[in-house]
Amino acid sequence: MNCTNCGNKLSCGCQQRTASNGTKVCSNCLSAYEANLVAQNPNLTNHNDPKKYIWNIPNNYYPKP
Repeated sequence: MNCTNCGNKLSCGCQQRTASNGTKVCSNCLSAYEANLVAQNPNLTNHNDPKKYIWNIPNNYYPKP
């Protein structure tokens, strides 16, 4: 299998990462690939950057003590 972004051969699982859209990329390309996805569609959340998480937890999700 090859990296979708750079084309390098992914010879073992430790080199392979799954981007937020499900695409397989190498560990070297993951952050750049995610940044490119967000640049193409600003409505996407970059799931690999915890500062950009959007949490849609309903107010009644947690029971009141």
